[in-house]
Amino acid sequence: MEILRSHKMIRRVTGFLCLFFFVLVHPASSTPLGTDEMVLPNYEVLEELSGEAMLELISNMPRFPEGSIVYLEKKKGIGEIDFILENVMLVAFKDAGVKIARLEAEGSEVEEGRHSFRLSYQIIRMSLGYSKIYRRYWLGSKRVEREAQVDLFAQLAETGSGEIIWVGDTQKRYEDEISYSMLEKVEDPEYAFATPERKELRLSKLIEPLVVGGVVIGLVFLFFSNQSNE
Repeated sequence: MEILRSHKMIRRVTGFLCLFFFVLVHPASSTPLGTDEMVLPNYEVLEELSGEAMLELISNMPRFPEGSIVYLEKKKGIGEIDFILENVMLVAFKDAGVKIARLEAEGSEVEEGRHSFRLSYQIIRMSLGYSKIYRRYWLGSKRVEREAQVDLFAQLAETGSGEIIWVGDTQKRYEDEISYSMLEKVEDPEYAFATPERKELRLSKLIEPLVVGGVVIGLVFLFFSNQSNE
């Protein structure tokens, strides 16, 4: 009777370990939250954040008289990534019905007049990165947490008097979570800022082989124990 119970216990434990081993070798599928169409590429995330930031700044500026021209002057930038905001800025002012022109260098001549303004802006922060790469429940699919930010400061002055008539700033943030398998689709190798560094925890690479080895050793031990009992 005791031998029969022992055999039943060994079979149950063996079955459990086999199931555990199967789950370990075949983890859950790496499907993203939602459909693929809902996952924005990194470039578009920065583009949308820039659009939100510019919309907020323009809506808070004083109303421009009809026929006004606004000269854009960048006081501070981040680097290559700046062109995303600059392109969005041109579209935003055009949609607002404001005529604009660029100041190519500090101290450039402007056409002074009653309806002439200078908008100086600083790009304080503009970036996108992967804040966390991890597995759900350790053995599940890999997930990636994305974070992006755009911080701007701007001031508007009359070109004739130089009087500053408005000062404003804005901070925009974006966070989401996507499947690790989606990274190749959201990244753009043409731009370094759209292909952030992937900082992954390496501890799992050491633990997983130990667990697999432990399961295999356990199965072998139970097999020989079962043979000896028989």
